[in-house]
Amino acid sequence: MLPPPVLLATASYDRTIRFWEAPSGICMRTLNFQDSQVNCMCTSPDKTFLAAAGHKYIRLYELGASSQVPASTIEAHSANVTGLVYFRNERFLISSSEDGTIKIWDTRVMFCKREFAVKAPVNSIALHPDQFTILSGDQTGRLCVWEARSGDAQGTGCVQELVPGGDAGIRSVTISQDPVSQGSLVCAANNAGDVFILSLTAETPPQSPASERLKEGPQARLKLVHTFKAHNKYILRCVLSPDGMLLATCSADYTIGLWHTSLNTSGNVKPWSLYKYLQGHQRWVWDCAFSGDGKHLISASSDNTGKLWDIAKGVDLVIFNGHHKPVTCIAVDDRMTGTSEGA
Repeated sequence: MLPPPVLLATASYDRTIRFWEAPSGICMRTLNFQDSQVNCMCTSPDKTFLAAAGHKYIRLYELGASSQVPASTIEAHSANVTGLVYFRNERFLISSSEDGTIKIWDTRVMFCKREFAVKAPVNSIALHPDQFTILSGDQTGRLCVWEARSGDAQGTGCVQELVPGGDAGIRSVTISQDPVSQGSLVCAANNAGDVFILSLTAETPPQSPASERLKEGPQARLKLVHTFKAHNKYILRCVLSPDGMLLATCSADYTIGLWHTSLNTSGNVKPWSLYKYLQGHQRWVWDCAFSGDGKHLISASSDNTGKLWDIAKGVDLVIFNGHHKPVTCIAVDDRMTGTSEGA
């Protein structure tokens, strides 16, 4: 069984992962996660594996196989795993956790290659297109910039900390992946419903004999440039579209907000103005992902469903029914190669 050209998976508190045929809403395959709810998922860039994580464990499932048995299982953290991101080379996988650590795994042997001590529960991680810079958001309201090559058990590798909105926990971070901005646009969202817009630029630090990082090139630096209120309740996830023109925010108010970004220079569009709210879920919206062409959005909700939305029309086209408890995360990849969207 070869993985389909369009991969769409949802996961739930019912401890299952379901794979869907997007146009029809038909469930094609179900996996049992066994130990806990599934908190986050992502696909390898070649769509060979699906990485899924819940409480402590990360499991890799071979997408071309029909077996329920994962290809690899690792007790990766001592608490809930909150984020998973593949590197472009498919060999390495980043994970974050409520145990206050970020880890980089060699997926060939599921060995921890690097570890970063955040010292606070980590809610979200994002990887810069340079494949070197990692951004994390934690429960204390901090955004941290990490150098992927310099982490160790002592927690070195953090080059900057920024607290953009007080002590309200940062729930989600996203970095632009489009070729125009080249990762310079960062969005973060917190428990209070605020969105923070930041610039991420490379700066060469002053020459210093004690600075080993000089050997590895410029360091990424974050700068807060704008803040706005997107929702009056928790924002659970924020995601930039593939072209960087839209930002989606998922909320505990049952809606998904769509916002024009500063990369959208068409017409009289004001940067960070509201495009529209997508309404139709009956409970919290936990996760969302854009299609590769940016014309559709897939969402996951506590109302036990996923939805496929037509962004231009603002309507749901397909409802994915089958889970018996809240749907917490999704993984989408509708491109032949390249990056995937996941929680």
